[in-house]
Amino acid sequence: MYLNQRCYLVLKTIIDNPSITGKKLEERLNLSRKQVSYTIDKINDYLEQNGFSKIERLRTGKFNIPLFVIEEFQSKEIETDIKNYVFSSQERSDLLLLLLLSIGENLSSYHFTSALGISKNTLISDLKKLKNIIGLFNISLFYSRAEGYTLMGTELSKRDLLIYAIKNVLGIKNGESIILKLCDIKNEKLYRIKEEIEEIETKLNIRFTDKRLKELPYILYLIIRRIDIGRMPVELPKAFQHMKGTKEYSVVNEMTENLGISNPLEKMYLTAQIQVSNIHHFEKNKNKVEKNLVTVVKAVIEEFEKHCCIRFKEKDKLLEAFIQHCGPAVYRILYNYHIEPNITDMFLTEHQYLHQLVKKSVAPLEALVGRELPDEELVYLTVLLGAWLRREGFLDFVEAKRRGVVVCTKGVSISNYLLITLKELFPEIEFIASLSVREFNDYQENYSIVFSTVRVKTEKTQFLVKPFLNDQEKQSFREKVFQELEGINLHTIQIEELIKIVREHSIIYNETKMEKALKKYISRSAATQDKIFDRQLNRTFGQEILLKDLLTDDTVMVSQEVLQWEEAIRKISEPLLRARIFEERYILRMIEIINVERSYIMIADGVVIAHAGVDDGVNQVGMGMMKLPKKIAVGDYMDADIMIVLGTPDRTIHLNALSQLNRILESEKSLERIRLATRTEEILEIIHE
Repeated sequence: MYLNQRCYLVLKTIIDNPSITGKKLEERLNLSRKQVSYTIDKINDYLEQNGFSKIERLRTGKFNIPLFVIEEFQSKEIETDIKNYVFSSQERSDLLLLLLLSIGENLSSYHFTSALGISKNTLISDLKKLKNIIGLFNISLFYSRAEGYTLMGTELSKRDLLIYAIKNVLGIKNGESIILKLCDIKNEKLYRIKEEIEEIETKLNIRFTDKRLKELPYILYLIIRRIDIGRMPVELPKAFQHMKGTKEYSVVNEMTENLGISNPLEKMYLTAQIQVSNIHHFEKNKNKVEKNLVTVVKAVIEEFEKHCCIRFKEKDKLLEAFIQHCGPAVYRILYNYHIEPNITDMFLTEHQYLHQLVKKSVAPLEALVGRELPDEELVYLTVLLGAWLRREGFLDFVEAKRRGVVVCTKGVSISNYLLITLKELFPEIEFIASLSVREFNDYQENYSIVFSTVRVKTEKTQFLVKPFLNDQEKQSFREKVFQELEGINLHTIQIEELIKIVREHSIIYNETKMEKALKKYISRSAATQDKIFDRQLNRTFGQEILLKDLLTDDTVMVSQEVLQWEEAIRKISEPLLRARIFEERYILRMIEIINVERSYIMIADGVVIAHAGVDDGVNQVGMGMMKLPKKIAVGDYMDADIMIVLGTPDRTIHLNALSQLNRILESEKSLERIRLATRTEEILEIIHE
């Protein structure tokens, strides 16, 4: 028995929110009471069939969830039936690519509709969108009645597209299960490939990152399938030729012999898949490229120091971390291949200035690879160097009260960045290691706290943390951690304890007056500190912009008609365009980001905030809002009935207003009032409260 999408969502929502009531569950998932009851019955049938106790509904409206159910399914992907799962348009595109590139390139419409459980009209719509994606890989889709659908392009381009699809599908819930079924993968052969990958790790003395270890077996399996049916490249770029003398090539050569692959081009191609993989340990001085890497990295660090007018104290450690990252990065650049998640938008929003300094410093590395570094690689160097900059000056921590570890699945550079961020944020905690999930499962050192980007199985105190935190999120997260660890608010000081300390070391003439004075001072001091924090967070050149300064009679609209999302963005932007706050190209760029980059910009349920970059045609801070009569599809991957546009020429000047907006949207009551508003004045009242 499988769970359909609704059952899956309800079960995961209950497990992830054990105190949720039935009513809140109905509201969150937009289900009726009858639908929730029916779904719980189906879930209980599934649990009972798999040997678990049932979920009970209590009189309070909450759910009694058996402990074993929580432990089993909290961090585990629940197996679902492909035909019962409702995929998004993007997910269906990736699945169509997998079918075309793994099963065969001459498929009829029936193959697609049957495999994905979709209608022919949906398929036609999906194939139109698919053409835009494959065009980026220099591939076209051809159809004939005799041969069905065929992808036209070079074999290397098709493999790039296949790897792109594999990584995307693995990001879907139950992605591995979906690939296994959709691509008809044989477990025995997949297991054999996994064993070969473990051998590669042993022989090269490396450990792949968790993400790469998950991807690599499917990539190799499906590429080998293409080799077996005669789909092989005619030639490889010249950059591949230098790998023949490397240790990786020697080890992969043994693997290909075990798998019955003799083509020398394929051996080089499969070697490249190993060389571009992110790893946790990098063995230096293995070949000509990597021998030069040490000298090059030293030169990059020196250039960066010169541009920043600083000198790193722990340069040797920085050099080691830099080389560890740059090993696979050099091969990715040489082969024009990128396997990391693109974090450019995520990180550079607040660190554009630092990125520019890094860009000025990497000329030695660009000379080594013979080309300009792509931005998606450059940003990882920014993360690494930025982390070290923040580390300098925070080395002499007070003696830690607790020992903590960091678990991160995002790769070496982000793991280092997160570790140093947390060290700075919690000087009271001694952070002893940054680990992958596999390393964490085998870790034997003594620790009491785990900070992790994913939920892990542990009896220790565990905090889930995002890889990147802005200043507000850092403050909230710090308070949350200490609230749970100490059961106190950071602003709370026990007056009695303070007076006790004073009494031990001095004479108090009027204890009552002293207590009142201390309470008044500490209260004022805490409030002052809060204001200072807010000012530091939101000011720029001494200027603060409030939400009410941006959302006014001119820029807040209540639409009585349902609009297309592009039209909504244009209408909201009209007053900002007239006031020359926005240029026309800024509006076009906002629309392009949604259409092409598909950036996820939903900041609350049904609230989308469209924006572009500081250099995309915005002259001063501007914001506009429109409330629509019902939700509309935005770029076919979001739904919204409240649309907001935002533009700023500066990274920080808008943060105060944005913070105020977030506080309003976090209130369910305020958000509902905005949705019920029929006039602009009603929304402005909420903003001015």
